[in-house]
Amino acid sequence: MSLFKELKRRNVFKVAIVYIIVGWLLLQVSDTLAPALRLPEWIHSAVAFVVILGLPIAVVFAWAYELTPEGLKKEKDVDRSESITHVTGRRIDFVIIGLMAVALIYFAADKFLGTPAGDAAQATAEVSEESDHSIAVLPFVNMSDDPGNEYFSDGLSEELLNALARIGGLKVTGRTSSFAFKNQNTDLREIGRLLNVANVLEGSVRKYENRVRITAQLIKTDDGYHLWSETFDRELDDIFAIQEEIAGHVTGALKIALLGSPSNQNAPATNAGRNPQAYEEYLRGMYVYQHNIDDAEGLTRAREHFTRALEIDPDYLDAHLGMYKIWDRWHRNGHGPFDDSAEQIAIYAAKLEQLAPGSPQSVEANARSATIGWNVVRADEILEDAVKQYPQNPSILARWGGQTIINGEFASGMAAVRHAIRLDPLSLENLSLLSAIQHRSSDCAGAQETVNRALELDEQAGRVRYHLAMCIFETTGNAAKALEIVRSEPLGFMYDTSHAILLQHLGDQDSAQHRVDSMVADYGDSASYQYGQIYAQWGDINKALSWLETAWEIRDPGLLQAGTDSLLDPLRGEPRFIKVLESAGLR
Repeated sequence: MSLFKELKRRNVFKVAIVYIIVGWLLLQVSDTLAPALRLPEWIHSAVAFVVILGLPIAVVFAWAYELTPEGLKKEKDVDRSESITHVTGRRIDFVIIGLMAVALIYFAADKFLGTPAGDAAQATAEVSEESDHSIAVLPFVNMSDDPGNEYFSDGLSEELLNALARIGGLKVTGRTSSFAFKNQNTDLREIGRLLNVANVLEGSVRKYENRVRITAQLIKTDDGYHLWSETFDRELDDIFAIQEEIAGHVTGALKIALLGSPSNQNAPATNAGRNPQAYEEYLRGMYVYQHNIDDAEGLTRAREHFTRALEIDPDYLDAHLGMYKIWDRWHRNGHGPFDDSAEQIAIYAAKLEQLAPGSPQSVEANARSATIGWNVVRADEILEDAVKQYPQNPSILARWGGQTIINGEFASGMAAVRHAIRLDPLSLENLSLLSAIQHRSSDCAGAQETVNRALELDEQAGRVRYHLAMCIFETTGNAAKALEIVRSEPLGFMYDTSHAILLQHLGDQDSAQHRVDSMVADYGDSASYQYGQIYAQWGDINKALSWLETAWEIRDPGLLQAGTDSLLDPLRGEPRFIKVLESAGLR
């Protein structure tokens, strides 16, 4: 008898078909349930691996064994005259028919009734369908002789971006991604591919004495075709009026060119009625802030510009937003007492709510104020509502993603941050946030992908190496591999913290202690939470608890992540640790 006939007689082919159908159904169930149960992303890959690995095992089993009236027996022990493989084969046929029916029902539901898999396909289709209604505003080029006019060209770019973002039906790439191409001669097709946009708005600004010439043009990224362009020559007596006028013209033209709608419903100007001198101070402040986002001296200079803007115009919304951003960065980086910066954040968050109640800026600021005010439940409520209200706002989505590190809602946080990255693809801050969530959810493979992507954008990207290294260490215990990864982490306190932990685990206590001594000299008590992580990993429970108690006393925001931080696992169950968590309102 030929091998093919023997395989057929033993029902090997039919068993393989049954296995493949069951395996496919298992993968669909896994894809649906894993997010619902908040399982890490690698679960689906593990299920796929097991299913693939099991196929040859099932085939070999079908070849070697036969089902008889007496039970399962090795095929070689069954007399051919007593074999019932033909009966078993018919039963398998019915099983195949039943499984095929189930698979077809699932496919139909997936295709037409909007099951989770169907939603994903629909989302993909929507992205494709709306791709023509997507745009990135590239930084306008400063063509003036004075490099100091850079703030003006950057301010115009942001004004246009903000105006366009308020148009319904138009996808506008975030500022971070758009400004990544500043001073680069990147091909438009490459920009379209990287940002997933069909159009770009670019232009130039030339100032001469009291005159300004601004050129703007709308271009398709796939073929370089100009959809619209115009040049504006104006007197430079009112910088604000000029930018608002151009923004209105461009917005109206874009609505016609891209959305096919008339321009009589342009979004309201964000700075309508503002004082021109206050507006110029605001532009200068934002320019300094964007270029010195973590530097204390730069933040101080930016704050001076915003302060002058508010002295001229006390109700200037964007200047209050700038002050909130300054103090938020000040607080995150531990520049000065945490209580002082938290108080300032609360003041400007309240002002934003007064001037623009329910706006994305107000929501974000008040959520942050609630978080660092140790009212995490309130912050969760604000951000959950905000994500529903502003589902296309990358800043809101990212803020919710960061909140999940505190409350442990990693699956929803991961989804939100991935959406934010789709809207702002070149944002290193969002990639860093994604790596942090992947670290906390033990998705080291995902963290590796995020690190690769971040380092492609900037070899000096901070935080991502730390999160990958500590994910590997916490899940596998491989301190040597983790140390190799984190050796090039550029962010000082993350470099020191990880080295102090990993070197001690590798037996180099002296070098580990040296890192802690350096941290104390550089950061003082502002790194209290990190000291708690280090001593918990060193096994010095008393010191770890003492530092975490200090972290609570000074309201170190690092303590917010204590509830989900695996580095603190040696402290779980300690009454003093539980008291710290309860005092901070953490789970």
